[in-house]
Amino acid sequence: MARFALMAALVCSAPTLAHAEDEAPPLSIYGAARLDVLADDSRMNDILQPLYVLREPMNGKLDGETTMTPRLSQLGLSIDEWELDNRGRWKSEGKLEVDFGGGSRTGVIRLRHAYGQLTYKKGLEVLAGQTWDLASPLYPSAQNDTQLLFAGNIGDRRPQLRVTTYPNEHLRLAVAAAATGTLDQRDLDGDGQLDGMAAATPMLQMLLEVRMRVHRGATLRAGMFGHVARDELANGTRYPSRSVGGYLFFPVVSRLAWIGEFYVGNNATDLGGGIGQGVNAVTGRTIRSFGGWGELAALPTKRHMIAVGGSGDFAAFDDLAMGDRWANGTVYGVLRYKPTTALQLGLEYLYWRTLYRGMGEGVANRFNFHMSVFF
Repeated sequence: MARFALMAALVCSAPTLAHAEDEAPPLSIYGAARLDVLADDSRMNDILQPLYVLREPMNGKLDGETTMTPRLSQLGLSIDEWELDNRGRWKSEGKLEVDFGGGSRTGVIRLRHAYGQLTYKKGLEVLAGQTWDLASPLYPSAQNDTQLLFAGNIGDRRPQLRVTTYPNEHLRLAVAAAATGTLDQRDLDGDGQLDGMAAATPMLQMLLEVRMRVHRGATLRAGMFGHVARDELANGTRYPSRSVGGYLFFPVVSRLAWIGEFYVGNNATDLGGGIGQGVNAVTGRTIRSFGGWGELAALPTKRHMIAVGGSGDFAAFDDLAMGDRWANGTVYGVLRYKPTTALQLGLEYLYWRTLYRGMGEGVANRFNFHMSVFF
């Protein structure tokens, strides 16, 4: 009897579809054709997807490099919001978006977003598919490809099942079960199975956000986030992974905002922390780390955006082996100009510095000019 009552409650609470067999969701196509011109005066680990500077020889810098790439051109299909029942209680939307950054130096398609979302009365959202992590919901204006991962910023796109609720207009609570190993792709024991997948448990992410209206209708956002996960080797050895952090989007005035994040974690490579180092292969110890980034962004006109900021990622010195990366960061400036709605020109400068335990450093000046045509 109890089972029958539970099934009846679930059926009654499900949305009643309005002519679902006759109606298809509305679709919109969008995208951008983009070219990036990249130049470094000292070698990064990858000029297209830079994460840190290679260690330089004692006698001076490594050779500079330059290239051009259209890899950040993208194409998207938006499944626009549509009603699922006659009363307008249940609504749905989704997105499918790709670019061409799936390979290090080729135009391999990369899946950016692929998800569907159900919304109930604007107070409950259920999302299934690939999109941004709950952890670290903001991102810096510089380095659009890697977004300063392993240099102070964490968070990437990954498959997940997410539930979000809005108790009131000022509060957002969210929790997600997400795939592990999507960013670091780690297989420490070389058994052909990703260590995160071998743990047989998903990554859990949590977020608490407060929103408040400030001057002229601008919205201040502040929140805390965290994650827990684990890796497992074939012999049963387990390595826990966890982090906690916070963020702030603060509109100083109507066209000026301060944006920033910080995190503290342990074995946080799958989120983009620890400068790409999660476990010390010699000692077997997990690597603790902390980092963050901040920038001041301004819109002096409707066609211009200017941002200046910095970032840093730091691994615990005692957890590292000789030659490991213990500090990595940037100082950057960004200028974007949109002469028309469909055209954008951008120029970025980043000063990169990577320190190695007991074995010197790497320093690079990086320039990025990009042009995008939107449709």
